[in-house]
Amino acid sequence: MPTWTGGNGAFTPSTTIDNYVVDFAPTAGTTGKVVAFGWGGRLTTSTGYRTRWVRPTTAGSSSFTALTQAFGSPNYVTVGGRIGFYTTAGNSSASPLLPADPGGNLWAQDWNAQGGVGMVVLPLANPWQVISGVLQGQISCRNIAGTDASVTSYEAMVEE
Repeated sequence: MPTWTGGNGAFTPSTTIDNYVVDFAPTAGTTGKVVAFGWGGRLTTSTGYRTRWVRPTTAGSSSFTALTQAFGSPNYVTVGGRIGFYTTAGNSSASPLLPADPGGNLWAQDWNAQGGVGMVVLPLANPWQVISGVLQGQISCRNIAGTDASVTSYEAMVEE
């Protein structure tokens, strides 16, 4: 099956705007699977971060800033899903509304952004399904703690 990778790096994360959203909500009948995700930091001092991956209880609906997708399959450049972030912070009608941490977490990680790095490859039999019209059709990656400028990155690999 065709795959694509996308993410956000060398930016300033927020605790109210997602690092990224894997989003299949806009196009009816689309489906994908998050098969791997990762995070990393390059701070020069020890700083605790907490990042979570969760399905929103209310889908995002504000302006969407798309992030570049890298295609893992030759001749596959038309995808059903997208990766990016909704640009309105703190507005539950515009940004994806997430349950309070730790509720609903698919994965949450406390990590040190001073050289901290992680990569999770999900089991073949249990990837995170993302389906338009089901459970908002989105998965959000958002920080609960940690907002230093230009020192962290977050990635996802999706199979369609």
